[in-house]
Amino acid sequence: MKQLICAVLTVLLFLCNQSNASEKIKIIENLRKINSLQFNFTQLSSDGQENGSCILIYPKKMRCIYDDQKKEIIVNDDYLYLINKEENKNYNYSIKDTPLGVMLDKESLIEKLSNIEKFNITNNFIITTVEISSSESVDIYFEPKNFTILGWRIKNYDKSTLEFMMKNIKINVISDEKFQIPN
Repeated sequence: MKQLICAVLTVLLFLCNQSNASEKIKIIENLRKINSLQFNFTQLSSDGQENGSCILIYPKKMRCIYDDQKKEIIVNDDYLYLINKEENKNYNYSIKDTPLGVMLDKESLIEKLSNIEKFNITNNFIITTVEISSSESVDIYFEPKNFTILGWRIKNYDKSTLEFMMKNIKINVISDEKFQIPN
């Protein structure tokens, strides 16, 4: 009887690992086909909830305009520019080797996903965690039917978190966006 239970558990474990491998392959294949995304977003952080719209063009180009029109973010290569229209100030940050930098660099993201063994499957999401460093990681949410990326939750070195969820996603949109930083 013990041998039968061990055999059944081994088969179930094998099938579970095969399912995860299949999900991972489908997610990576889908990512390879995506050149750009246009979407609305909800962002949750210690500052509260904010909404807006973005265009993301791989690699490392993104513009997000917040609904209140007081803030805009432009990412161009390894730099994020925060334009605070209310204060009339611009801030720039390096995103090289950060969770956001990985999320916006499709090839880096695919490489990291290729090395992950565990993908958790729920009713709403396929979720995996990418470790960026010993103190930073990003949980990535994928749609379980078409394997499209739906968002991410960044855990920063200072233990803060930022959740960024996408909706109304359009894939491979044509855009003449220049991602230029205002003076």
